[in-house]
Amino acid sequence: MTDSPAEPPADPGGSGASAREPEPAAPERTVTVMRAAAPKKRRSLIRRVVYAALGVVLTLIAAFAIFFFWASGGDSDERELAPGIRFENPDGATPPVEVRELAVLAYNVGYGRGPAGDLAGPWSEEHVRAHLAGIGQQIRDSGADLVFLQEVDLDSARSHHIDQGRELLQASGLRFASCSITWEKNYVPFPYWPPSKHYGAMKSGQCILSRFPITESTRHRLPQPESYPWWRKRFYLNRAIDHAKVVIGTTPWDVFNVHLEAFDVENRMDHARRLATLVPGVSDKRRVIVAGDFNAPPPEATQKKGFVDEPETDFSGDETIAVVRALGLSEVLPDPASFTFPADAPTRRLDYIFFGAALEKIEARILAPPPGPWSDHLPVLSRFGIR
Repeated sequence: MTDSPAEPPADPGGSGASAREPEPAAPERTVTVMRAAAPKKRRSLIRRVVYAALGVVLTLIAAFAIFFFWASGGDSDERELAPGIRFENPDGATPPVEVRELAVLAYNVGYGRGPAGDLAGPWSEEHVRAHLAGIGQQIRDSGADLVFLQEVDLDSARSHHIDQGRELLQASGLRFASCSITWEKNYVPFPYWPPSKHYGAMKSGQCILSRFPITESTRHRLPQPESYPWWRKRFYLNRAIDHAKVVIGTTPWDVFNVHLEAFDVENRMDHARRLATLVPGVSDKRRVIVAGDFNAPPPEATQKKGFVDEPETDFSGDETIAVVRALGLSEVLPDPASFTFPADAPTRRLDYIFFGAALEKIEARILAPPPGPWSDHLPVLSRFGIR
């Protein structure tokens, strides 16, 4: 009889096959190590992405900061008192020695854009030149001897870098001019959107054109509104009062070209008070002319808010013109219904001519001949006899 195979005895040394069976666990330890390394790789990848994103953000912030301070820079003369830029038109007529009458024109020309507002641009070079030609012809036809201009671009991208001071002097037929810079920036990003409407490089100001020699010219730089945030002030203009000496015949006269604050009442009244300190300092108050865009209606105006074109504008409590009237000068258009703005549908007066006792008014009127208007303001013309 054949015996059944006996069970193998246990291997006391653990060297048998049954003792070697657990050895496949080694790969499991390898899998465990690999699983632990995967989260580390993911964390490393996330860290790199975060660092890259942070680098992009910091680069963009740095680029914006560089652009901001470059764009809002560019002012060539930040002094409160600075000389005006005087020049001549060699084709202008020789000034007369004997002068018995004087014609004065105050005109905010709106840098040749026409009656449309700032948001309506940009404007083609052809459009701007056509409006400048119309303005120049209007000045020539008026027979003005002294012209007080505001919003004159001297080298701005928005008006195709035309030197409008020289252009208008040539077109007017007058001989002498003095301009002051009130707004000079490397790049003005307004209107804000779309970027194609941005003004870009800005050099703008105000000018006096004259039939008679301008022997001196000083720009009195005016402060910006305190209510504006610092970043807005960086791009905002500094309005000005230009004080020029003009020899009419053989006699020196003091003339002041004015462009006061438009959007902040307190700042505008401060500008008027500063003007009121300058005028009394002249040598002969009888021979004084103060003209320009005061950006305020007279106190007796029947409408001071609720304007269709500017519903946010409110002149209630505005004493700008009252401050100027306190100088004791005469005014060419005392009628509160003599409106100069907006030119295509006037509802208020913002533009004025004040004069001293050496002048006697012959006539005064607001010019609006066809095919104008050439600006968003209507010009004010007055003729005087010289006493």
